[in-house]
Amino acid sequence: MFRGVIKRFPVRGAAAVLLFGMLSAGCSTVQQQVGFKLPPLHTAAPEVSVADVDVVELTPAMEVFLDRYVMEYSDPDTRLSLLLRAVTRNGVLGFDYDESLTLTAPEAFNMRAGNCIGFSNLIVALARRAGLKASYHEVFRRPEWSSRDDTVLLIKHVNVIVESQRYTYVVDASGLKLDPDLRQRVIGDAYAKALYLNNLGAEALLSNDLPTAYAYLRKAIETEPQITDAWINLGVVFNRNGQLDSAGQVLQRALQLDRTAYSAMGNLYGVYLAQGNVAAAESLREKVEKYRSKNPYYLLKLSDEALALNLFDESIDLLQKAIRKKDNDHLLYFALAKTQYLSGETSAAQNSLAQARELAPQNKVAYYSRPLSELVVDQ
Repeated sequence: MFRGVIKRFPVRGAAAVLLFGMLSAGCSTVQQQVGFKLPPLHTAAPEVSVADVDVVELTPAMEVFLDRYVMEYSDPDTRLSLLLRAVTRNGVLGFDYDESLTLTAPEAFNMRAGNCIGFSNLIVALARRAGLKASYHEVFRRPEWSSRDDTVLLIKHVNVIVESQRYTYVVDASGLKLDPDLRQRVIGDAYAKALYLNNLGAEALLSNDLPTAYAYLRKAIETEPQITDAWINLGVVFNRNGQLDSAGQVLQRALQLDRTAYSAMGNLYGVYLAQGNVAAAESLREKVEKYRSKNPYYLLKLSDEALALNLFDESIDLLQKAIRKKDNDHLLYFALAKTQYLSGETSAAQNSLAQARELAPQNKVAYYSRPLSELVVDQ
């Protein structure tokens, strides 16, 4: 797919593009649609305006950095090697990963941190100024979910392809071991900018700031109309705002762009049920259920429903399936500990609680150190 020798050059951290709601895993079978008018957001809050931004702007400080550490060498291969060394965590720049920071290139340079979007913006800006060819590169990972409050997040990945005269490098802000057989593609600058705007919209959505989320997602779609993820997130915005018809319209738009966008199907299925459109929901049910069965947090939801009916064995079985799909989330182990305790499996429950405590962030360790009898009452 790419010319030259492809190597991975890791930078510390786990790069993840966070695309929120129930979101698509990729874009395929794209069809151009003309004349779709974006529905307005009905809210009494002031309208939010998003100014245009150059995500790969080169600042004087970045110019100085390149002049000092890269540009004095005319050989492109040497420049590429020096640039990659300079931006590692232990290099001159000392870039560090922070999944909460979706940044432009100047912001990532100033903070010496960012998620994979911020890192990619930074590398593209610096590499191009150094006379190297740099392109954004999307990797279609197998679905990997995370959860925040009542929102399920589908994690996606972006890195950068940088080319000199002799070599092509995959410059990646993660320690992830990406399967070379995964589908991947070079994406244009407009699409990459739309991913940046989509992420900011998703963060606003997580904070339930619907006017800001709408503004960023609308800007993302204006920047690149075929960015499926922004259409799906916009569907979540409309759904939360009670605009079910508008939610249905934009989710259908997402499926026009990508008929395999199962997260769009899942959200649209929920919209149809909320509207009482049983026939339309039924047409999606089989595909949605198959997709959701792979989602550990959907299995957690089913286990909670089983627990509410005192179906302990069923609840435990669902949680164990969820953990097999994602074995590094304290929430899943705690749910298992609680269910095992209520079913009388106290020894197993203590082991599960110990796993939850080991995986928990620092601010939850003390909570998980309490007796299970107290924790169950708290729930």
